[in-house]
Amino acid sequence: MVSGLGSELAVEHSRGRSVVSRALSVGPLRLLAPSGGGHAAWVYQSSLGGGFVGADDVALRVDVAAGASLFLSSQASTKVYRATRSRFALAATVGIDATLIAWPEPVTCFAGASFDQTQTFALAAGASLIVVDAWTAGRVARGERWAFERFATRVTVSIDGAPVLDEAVLLSPAHGALAMRQGDADACATIVIAGPRFAAAIDTIASAISTRRMDAAPLASASRWPWGLVVRIAARDPEALARFTSELLRGPTTDALGADPFARRW
Repeated sequence: MVSGLGSELAVEHSRGRSVVSRALSVGPLRLLAPSGGGHAAWVYQSSLGGGFVGADDVALRVDVAAGASLFLSSQASTKVYRATRSRFALAATVGIDATLIAWPEPVTCFAGASFDQTQTFALAAGASLIVVDAWTAGRVARGERWAFERFATRVTVSIDGAPVLDEAVLLSPAHGALAMRQGDADACATIVIAGPRFAAAIDTIASAISTRRMDAAPLASASRWPWGLVVRIAARDPEALARFTSELLRGPTTDALGADPFARRW
């Protein structure tokens, strides 16, 4: 088993910008922090093996200090290879008036793979958060549509010590044939938005989704809460999911980061 339990990332606000003050990555996890990108810090997760293999058990602790902003993403889709039994855990704390946008590329599980993911976000009062938790059907072009053994993902959020969200998805053929249950959807996502920085975006997105036709593609629903918004999306393919998610979030993320995150993808 390969473990990344020592991986840590810290971001602080200094002289009008957010800077990475600590980046300790333990294999197979690698943290890449390119310069530039408005006033926020930008960090991309990478892997020595190009994804999860064997019994990888990877964890990352993130601390976004008061007033700082972080865009946390990945270089490419998170691949979970065949016969893999892997886990990933992200534990993030977001300080007063700080902002975290956690938006990695979707998880793609190969045939026979098993992957468990947990993401925990502890927000101080006045902190703001966007989480995009996305996954795909697998290597569809290789005939591996929803052919993995298990995919489990969980997002929990607390604000000022009080839990406000515990969102979990479990996909397993043990509960019925996945390809049939998923219909024509090959890519899905859960989006969580919270905090004062995104108050206007929460109103706009909730309104936009509530006024869409019920049969409009991709399928999307929004759950509005006193603390924020949860959006669930099912798309025909990863490209459609990416386009729709970008339409929803490109404006508020660009404003929060001081630069367009899509312009920095490679």
